[in-house]
Amino acid sequence: MTLRLGFLLLSLAVAAAFAGDGIPPRGSAADYSAHATSGKLAIGAAYVTPAQARKLFGEDLDKHGFAVFEIGVYPADATQADVSADDFKLRQGKESSVVRAATPHGVTPGNVTVYHSETIGYQTGPYGHGVYTASGVGVGVGKDPQAPPPPAGPPAASQAELQQRIEDMSLPEGKTTKAVAGYVFFPKPSNDKRAEFELLYFGIDGQVSLKLSPTVKP
Repeated sequence: MTLRLGFLLLSLAVAAAFAGDGIPPRGSAADYSAHATSGKLAIGAAYVTPAQARKLFGEDLDKHGFAVFEIGVYPADATQADVSADDFKLRQGKESSVVRAATPHGVTPGNVTVYHSETIGYQTGPYGHGVYTASGVGVGVGKDPQAPPPPAGPPAASQAELQQRIEDMSLPEGKTTKAVAGYVFFPKPSNDKRAEFELLYFGIDGQVSLKLSPTVKP
């Protein structure tokens, strides 16, 4: 009984560590650079520039290959929403593939990062038609002898603080009837710093698209 209780408490502690408290949501979804509605859910998003992210987290996340977005989720009429960063995908410019959000742990420099990419398209043919996705997985490990040396991560103590800060400020996940907000981190889908971002949300009431310029302040 004691072992079972201890395991339960440990599981809850681990879940809490990755949940994130988020940040205070803005007044409404319309207060973000881009906003859209999916069913009874309003979503607002703003791109966080590398300079702003450096001030927020004390580390140049752009240098480590991540794009940061502030996202707010607003359920209408006390509707219960199940919020998850995994419901968001990102693509940029002419890239047809999309990338999934990284976990807070994977954003911290020095950690092995598994990233996912998907291609979304429309198919027709004798066997039917419709939207399809093709997935790919990559692991940020190994060394290309032709590549320049990777940027150094922060010292161990600072790395722990950075990871905690990222986890605390990440978009809260789980069921809620109230507005929540936080940061979501994506592996950069393109090296074109001027290309427009398209943030996609896949919810139970359908898909919405939010267009965000990397050169416009939130």
